[in-house]
Amino acid sequence: MEIRTLRPDEREALLELLDGWPLPDGWRGRDFFRRYVEGDPTYADRNVWVAAEGGRLLSCLQIFPRPLRVAGTTVLAGGVGSVFTREDARRRGLAEALLAQALAAMRERGMPISLLFGTQPLYARQGYARWDARGALLVREAGAPAPAAPASLEVGPFEAARDLAAVRALHARYGELLAGTVARDDALWRHALANAGNPDEEFLVARAHGELVAYARAALLSGVLTLLEHASEPGFEPALAALVARVLSPRAGDAFAARAGRPSEAFRGLAAAAPLQRFAPDLAVALGSAKIAVREVANKSCMLRCVDPDALAAAVGVARRAGETPNGFLARLLPAEELAFWPADRF
Repeated sequence: MEIRTLRPDEREALLELLDGWPLPDGWRGRDFFRRYVEGDPTYADRNVWVAAEGGRLLSCLQIFPRPLRVAGTTVLAGGVGSVFTREDARRRGLAEALLAQALAAMRERGMPISLLFGTQPLYARQGYARWDARGALLVREAGAPAPAAPASLEVGPFEAARDLAAVRALHARYGELLAGTVARDDALWRHALANAGNPDEEFLVARAHGELVAYARAALLSGVLTLLEHASEPGFEPALAALVARVLSPRAGDAFAARAGRPSEAFRGLAAAAPLQRFAPDLAVALGSAKIAVREVANKSCMLRCVDPDALAAAVGVARRAGETPNGFLARLLPAEELAFWPADRF
């Protein structure tokens, strides 16, 4: 048995292994994960850990480096994903061995935080703690008519050539209000635009007097209509509410009309981890005016670990307290109720 990183000539073998993963939404494993092998700008063979035996790959795990906003600065985090073991090789501790090696690599490569989405006991055994990030379930009143957008507002689909610069600027300004969002560079933006949909997304923008003032992105994830990310200029929360209302309203040309499982009365958005009533109270009020109720929910699959507390303290310029555990230190810097990780950045 070998526990090692992937070799360049094994990428197709990696995708063959991942093809055994039964995925929702009609994906074949090899097609879904190919997007992260060929399209993720942070992909590197040395970030993929595998267990190999007799010339076969039995288990795999990938590190996804992501710059997260923490305590007013940016910290490189190691996302963990693409964790899979062949059925006939399970219960041998392979995935846990891979994770232990990946954590050591994160520490060596300057990733003092690790983030993943899962509930398997092996994660807790390797020091991860559950971060019950808060979100919002947006529910439209049954039978409520679709509210009309304000007369001064122009709502339409995103056009990259026209809108991308303004969307990026708005994303950056909005992201500075949140903890745990990814600070995207050009390459991560290209990746988010190419792969956030599943495979489709609805990307809407609102313009007032010719200027972009709000945007919202939505896709079906595991059969649930999900707000991938959103942002608005201060004072234009009603514009963002109008975009959300439009996503919730079935109509001719609906991007998801032909997809099974599209809900017409419920819209689940785990994008803003802080409840909208606290993070964006004006948006919550605007949604209420559009007959959309806001309910707090928790993402119970989110887990974090402080991999290197000394490096984290140096990165954020905050000292650890006497007796403070590594994860306790991380919880002080990045409280669960404030964590926001846009689904558009999922891995």
